[in-house]
Amino acid sequence: MGLLRASADAIIVGARTVHDASPEGLWVPEYTYPDAKLLFREYRVNALHKPEYPLLVVVSGSGRLELERAIFRTPGVRTAVITTSAGSDVLAAAGATKLPSVQIHTLDAKSGTMAPTAMLRLLYAELGVRTLLHEGGPTLFGQFLEAEAVDELFLTLSPQIAGRKGDTIRPGLVEGIEFMPDRSPGFQLLSVKQRAEHLYLRYGRSGGHPPMA
Repeated sequence: MGLLRASADAIIVGARTVHDASPEGLWVPEYTYPDAKLLFREYRVNALHKPEYPLLVVVSGSGRLELERAIFRTPGVRTAVITTSAGSDVLAAAGATKLPSVQIHTLDAKSGTMAPTAMLRLLYAELGVRTLLHEGGPTLFGQFLEAEAVDELFLTLSPQIAGRKGDTIRPGLVEGIEFMPDRSPGFQLLSVKQRAEHLYLRYGRSGGHPPMA
């Protein structure tokens, strides 16, 4: 996860994912593996010629975000919020426009949601994002899958069984969208790496890449 974050121009997450994480949580490479902080920085700055940290993109249609969280107030960590016009008003009233590391970008919300392709065009044209890492949650990720806006999929197979009770609510990889077999997104296995008992799987989407504009 740290290496994926270190390789990306930006990381995108939904508002619920932010809410469920620790208030001190940061979507930066060393947050997942602090011992490699200097290696991540060397890789990003000197090998990839990118800023020290990737841009964090938070998607929130309502604009109701906890602005006291570390992602909105940590020097050197940039956060862009993609929201609707109504959400932009909510954020402005809460003081988001006064936070130096926070940018607010507004999109139309047709049918109640903001289109993934519109988000990609905004990130590409206005923020220079060429490589975007999607870290969920399952509803937002499902929307990107439905829009054929996911090029690669990284899955980690861990031999740890959690199970589930009847009253347990545990999100899956995709929520809110059901794919029938004849229209399910297809991926091809690109590589498999092993570390101890874990398998790290990398898949590429079948059928090429979606246009950015």
